[in-house]
Amino acid sequence: MKKVLLVGTGDVGKHILEFAARDESNIEWIVGDVEEEKARWACNNAEIGAAHHGMHPKFKPIQIDLFDGERTTELIKSEKPDAIINCTVLHTWHLIRQLPDELYGKISSAGLGAWLPCQLALGLNLAKSIQDSGLSPYYINTSLSCLTNPVMGKVGLTPTIGIGNVDLIAPAVLTYVAQQKGIDRSRIETFQVCHHQHWVFPREAGYQPGAPYYLKILVDGEDVTSEFDTDEVMFESVKLYAPGIGFTTVSASSALKNLKAILYDQNLRTHSPGPNGLPGGYPVLLNKSGAEVVLPDEITIDEAIKMNEESGKLDSIEEIKADGTVIFTDYTYEIMKDALGFDCKSFHAWDSKELAFEQMACFRKLAEKYIN
Repeated sequence: MKKVLLVGTGDVGKHILEFAARDESNIEWIVGDVEEEKARWACNNAEIGAAHHGMHPKFKPIQIDLFDGERTTELIKSEKPDAIINCTVLHTWHLIRQLPDELYGKISSAGLGAWLPCQLALGLNLAKSIQDSGLSPYYINTSLSCLTNPVMGKVGLTPTIGIGNVDLIAPAVLTYVAQQKGIDRSRIETFQVCHHQHWVFPREAGYQPGAPYYLKILVDGEDVTSEFDTDEVMFESVKLYAPGIGFTTVSASSALKNLKAILYDQNLRTHSPGPNGLPGGYPVLLNKSGAEVVLPDEITIDEAIKMNEESGKLDSIEEIKADGTVIFTDYTYEIMKDALGFDCKSFHAWDSKELAFEQMACFRKLAEKYIN
């Protein structure tokens, strides 16, 4: 039996458990949260629902604090999971939607990468605990993996793969093309290189257009890309999703799909962000060896990486240096300083915890003025 440690029972984590509970894969789940009661309730709900399907999954809720690295390392050593999924984040991105529209729009235009310390801190600590355990489980990181995975990679803590982002867009493109051509979706295949920025640009206020991407569309193996305005395809596909956070069910599906492909050596050709610490998203092959980028002949890996690095500049991040230092773009720095009072032009990966708590304190101070 395979064993998986899932950390974090927020929206994505809970959805993963619900789907896993109804799945026929024989996986033992250890489910951790900083609040053990949340983990227990999430496990209970998934187990109870699974009974309707004649499924009896093994879920074990535990308390886990990723800032307690020594205890986390000992847990990994004792449980010896085959894979670890990080679903933690210190500040949920959609909290800024509670602010007045004008202020929300201004902060949103800084990009989600502006909150990178909050997205990075917990997953980075977990990666260090994995390394300190001396074990080599697969590490699936769900938290803004287009940007956090490459930062972790620069400090020698590279996750295996991410989820969502391009893997939210790719199935939506399949659906959009199928609707436009009036054909069965199973006849369509795509190759896409794109960044988290392409997901948020059609959905959130203030994002800038023009991020580069690569999209190839095939129907029954024939290249039909020229039949479409690919800018329109990229935009309208994302607009198939309802506003809000309902898409987190699709993120959870992405995570479970990636997990099974790797654990069970499925040799699955799919799309995912952050493979082996690369920036942005790519077509990948997933099997027991982990993740391998698989590109068509028309584009090289260097070109694909460059596209995603350029897109990252429209999603707050000017550069991720070789030593793990992150440099914010000028526009992000100015907006976060002016609107939030957060004054930081660059930071090293290991400064992310301190800066994350500073960002959250700035947000709470601002929110007190506007949110009851």
